[in-house]
Amino acid sequence: MKSTQILTLLETVLQQNYFSLQNNTYQPEKGVSMGSPISNTVAEIFLQYLENTHLKHVLESKHIVFYTRYVDDILMIFNPKYTTS
Repeated sequence: MKSTQILTLLETVLQQNYFSLQNNTYQPEKGVSMGSPISNTVAEIFLQYLENTHLKHVLESKHIVFYTRYVDDILMIFNPKYTTS
């Protein structure tokens, strides 16, 4: 499956994103509703992209003492005293 097809399918699913609260139905302008069946998948795809494009060099440095992630919860311990000589 081509990436354009996947993006089109994802866009279609996200445009049909509704939730109910106190007998009212809402459609968020952007984002995914908590508890939506697709929210975990979207979070995982985005965070893997973020890690691979923007955080990879930081995670490989000595600045990060500890890094772990579970779905969209991240724990990172940063050492501000580390200097490169």
